[in-house]
Amino acid sequence: MRRLAGFLICLQHVGAVLDAAWWSSMAQLSTSLAGHEARPMCLQLKGLSSGQAQVCELFKDHMPAVSNGAQNAIQECQRQFSSHRWNCSTPYGSGYVGPVHKLGTKEAAFTYAILSAGVAHEVGRRCKQGLLQSCGCADESKPKTVPEDWGWGGCGDNIEYGYKFSKDFIDIREKEHDPRRDNDQGRSLMNRRNNEAGRRILKRHRKPKCKCHGVSGACNMKTCWMQMPGMEQVGRILRNKYEKAVRVQINSRGNLQLVAEEDPVTKDKRRTERALPTDLVYMDDSPDYCRYDRSMGTLGTEGRICKRGTQGADGCDSLCCGRGYNTYTLEQKTKCNCKFEWCCKVVCQMCTNITQVDICK
Repeated sequence: MRRLAGFLICLQHVGAVLDAAWWSSMAQLSTSLAGHEARPMCLQLKGLSSGQAQVCELFKDHMPAVSNGAQNAIQECQRQFSSHRWNCSTPYGSGYVGPVHKLGTKEAAFTYAILSAGVAHEVGRRCKQGLLQSCGCADESKPKTVPEDWGWGGCGDNIEYGYKFSKDFIDIREKEHDPRRDNDQGRSLMNRRNNEAGRRILKRHRKPKCKCHGVSGACNMKTCWMQMPGMEQVGRILRNKYEKAVRVQINSRGNLQLVAEEDPVTKDKRRTERALPTDLVYMDDSPDYCRYDRSMGTLGTEGRICKRGTQGADGCDSLCCGRGYNTYTLEQKTKCNCKFEWCCKVVCQMCTNITQVDICK
């Protein structure tokens, strides 16, 4: 209770920053809802909308899955962008868990999509494991790609249930916006569009997984079931979508529409024909992420390790934003030249490894 109380006080001071309390609440639900007072806690988490708090109360056994799904999404986001200026992190000591986005950038699009996919993935997996009261194994028909003589009916990931719960729980906060009063209706539509893209990618890339049965390792019979892609695969797909994200704007009818792009050769405006349901969309240009800016949720690159002489995103020229870098000598002692001595121990020497590390100023 003491830990949760401190967390709630922190959330009251960050309401002006769009997503901070929301991501923090998502990632800490399993901790906050521990114990017998789980139901009242849902209403006290200020990062959740009123609709989400109600879903939280009705499906309190789902909340650890929501928390783990959010944490898995944050970790995969950080892995995908570990060497870039924006590395899906927030300032140390800020009290936030996960990315903070005030603008409708490509980075915001990615994080919304992977969060939605992460929650759907974890809920669907826990259905398969029998950890949730309202769902079980997947009830999908046998795909045509599975040979007729292979069995079907193994306990598969329940992607359909995970998809629906993620949509109901995450999207409800966007649907609660009143377009007649809310000046940020375009951002709300953008968020919902990217939420759906993440879930669709998870659903589209599920595939049958089979297991052999037989005597002495013989594969006399195969039993197959449906399995979701891992979060690492989802992260790679969404990263590719991030690179090709489509710019949109809100039109006079209150809908999203594609923004005409400039031809790099003729400089003429050309309209993108259409955006696929799995494409990520954004509305605002990204900041350079070079400097610490709490209001924007920008960590900056000071203190980051870079690679001298390389031209990639993790090169010192790019990552340090022209500020330069300092070079330090790092000395590490490790066990080496290990040998087995009779009987029965391993004897090792201690070797000193000296490396140079470049740190952005």
